[in-house]
Amino acid sequence: MKQRTFAKRLATGVALSMLLVFSFGFIRPSDSFFEVAKNIELLGKVYREIALNYVDEISVSEFMRAGIDGMLSTLDPYTVFMDEEQSEDVEQLTTGRYAGIGVSIGPDRDGNVVIYSITDGYSAQKAGMRIGDKLIKVNGVDVRRKDVSDVRALIKGEPNTEVKILVEREGERQPIEFSLIRREIQIKNVPFAGLIDDGTIGYIRLERFSVNAANEVGDALRAIQDSARAKGKVLQGVLLDLRGNPGGLLDAAVNVAGKFVEQGSVIVTTKGRDSLRVKHYTSSTPPQLTDVPLAVLINTNSASASEIVAGAIQDLDRGVIVGMRSFGKGLVQTITRLPYNTSLKITTAKYYTPSGRLIQEVDYFHRNKREGKRTVFVNEPDTVHNAFKTKGGRIVYDGGGIAPDLEVPDETPSVVEIALYRSSVFFKFANQYQAKHPTLPKDFKADDKLFAEFRAFLEKDNFSYDSEGDRKLAELIDIASKYDYHESVRKQISDLQTAITAEKEKELLRQKPRILSILEREILTRYYGDQAGLISALKSDRQLKAAIALLKDQKKYNAMLAAGHQVGSAITTRKTRTPK
Repeated sequence: MKQRTFAKRLATGVALSMLLVFSFGFIRPSDSFFEVAKNIELLGKVYREIALNYVDEISVSEFMRAGIDGMLSTLDPYTVFMDEEQSEDVEQLTTGRYAGIGVSIGPDRDGNVVIYSITDGYSAQKAGMRIGDKLIKVNGVDVRRKDVSDVRALIKGEPNTEVKILVEREGERQPIEFSLIRREIQIKNVPFAGLIDDGTIGYIRLERFSVNAANEVGDALRAIQDSARAKGKVLQGVLLDLRGNPGGLLDAAVNVAGKFVEQGSVIVTTKGRDSLRVKHYTSSTPPQLTDVPLAVLINTNSASASEIVAGAIQDLDRGVIVGMRSFGKGLVQTITRLPYNTSLKITTAKYYTPSGRLIQEVDYFHRNKREGKRTVFVNEPDTVHNAFKTKGGRIVYDGGGIAPDLEVPDETPSVVEIALYRSSVFFKFANQYQAKHPTLPKDFKADDKLFAEFRAFLEKDNFSYDSEGDRKLAELIDIASKYDYHESVRKQISDLQTAITAEKEKELLRQKPRILSILEREILTRYYGDQAGLISALKSDRQLKAAIALLKDQKKYNAMLAAGHQVGSAITTRKTRTPK
């Protein structure tokens, strides 16, 4: 089953140590090879009997995949069998390259495949493709309502080959055909870096950890320093934004952390099944901007390699962590190549921060018992939620991800905002706006006039949503009908319905600042690319504002890094051990 959620991104964006292993590479000499051989023989015979003699004809390949998935489901969530397409995703992660035209595509609410983002400098952008273009044909193949992965496979190909794409565009009566040349596309780890606020804060957005991540971060730090000098500014802090970053390569995480911490520092330690499988990863290069305060932004979708970096910076007291507790993935995967262009991604180690913390959150050891599956683990799980000490003597805890030094909750979207996103009206309105306005001033600001246009668009689009009041009212209407309430009660219910409708209109007005911020980002992205949209969004980012304020408050910043300061707390009520 193909999933388009954060979990899928995490599946291909985990911290990988790219080692190839052999079939029995994880079996210790003391293990019983007889037991392994016996169970393989038993599995083969069961499979053969079912495949040949089961009453209904079955797909033998799908049946085998189901068996593999069933076995692996008794382990941790990240040990998975990967088919050819998923293996290509991992290859793209590890190399940071693929051959294409520079677009990201996805389904709209009607099941059509549309363009959601365009990368500057590649064929699609140069030819004039737009966000919102709806794909009709790719090389003559009708792709309307096709699965996105199938369409993506048609678009990708060998470098320097041609692909013809026919699209429908808002405001155009006839479809538009593009003849594009596939190029090797370098995936950016850092989509934006620069000076923000009053020009004294450097900002780096790191979205993934592929092979070039550390080089891009290093380049960004140098560019920030040069830009500050050119403007006569003194840097008061650097922000590394890891929010929503699901991870990537283990080596990339080590090298990124090495841009900030002292050379020779242990960044992370991985421990395998036995004492012989312990490896320490240290910083091998001198750090940059060592005298500049550092803050790292994380949230619940910062995982794996992101947590390695955040954990190292926190444990080595190089900077402060701001935002929300991270995802909590402390497992390392290794890729085993299998026949027929398939792979096995298997957890081979756990990683520990410099203080010795294991941050794994998912309790997969006890999941089988809860779900009624066989228990396959022999050893007890690691003890979690214990206290440790950072290099400077601060108290930190393991288990459940990285706790921030300064907790700033994510902005919770309102019911109306969620409904607007689900209806894709922000996306559709921005497409229509671009179709009506060929150019856009660079100082564009979303204002009252734009809000009025947006409200008219919602009315024309017949936008509606159910609030909690609507749902409760619907229950009341059913009860009134079921028990034949008096007409006067029905009149009161009708008046209440009118009042709820009016209140929903007021809620739309209350959310006006947030809606205008979203519209401004969407529209700027259409004309000037993702970077312009990101810069616009930062202006209303409260976690970012809190981090900037902390960096500029030297007294508070130093207090958070002082010995004895406690970061977060154990996330369970069980007694914790003495800090190590």
